[in-house]
Amino acid sequence: MAGARRHELANPLFLRAALDRGVRVIAAHCATLGESPDLDADPNPGKARAVPNFDLYARLMGERRYAGLLHGDISAITQVNRAPVLPRLMQKAREWDGRLLNGSDYPLPGMMPLFSPKKLVSAGLLDEALLPGLRRLRESNAFAFDFALKRNLRSGGWRFPDPVFETRDFFEAKNV
Repeated sequence: MAGARRHELANPLFLRAALDRGVRVIAAHCATLGESPDLDADPNPGKARAVPNFDLYARLMGERRYAGLLHGDISAITQVNRAPVLPRLMQKAREWDGRLLNGSDYPLPGMMPLFSPKKLVSAGLLDEALLPGLRRLRESNAFAFDFALKRNLRSGGWRFPDPVFETRDFFEAKNV
């Protein structure tokens, strides 16, 4: 059925099956939406306490055995519904050095009201002086807007480090 959702399959802990077999995985949007049963605490999905998917993803990112295998893309993370996770994600970016990858989720960055730089300013994540330039970029080039928006995010002195935006080597054939 087109458009059907299988949220029960969205639990980041399910990535372990592939990771344990050596499969390199990129978790979409760093699992910044939704909640899933904490199957580490209780393997029975019907009894396990639901926790934010980002917390489960962060747990996996903290497991040393997945250091070369588990990655996350930052596409769509500036959407209004995902923005609350941004401060934690920016702080974790240094710890997860080289494991976060920029992505655009095109054409979404050009769609209103999915993205709101004004709300990012209100949340203290973006300098208000950047709004006119970002507005012009959004009108002419959704890719450039998305890139500039993410490069200018700040939270408590944290930002996304340069390697997040330098993804070519990751996708070169020699690394696949």
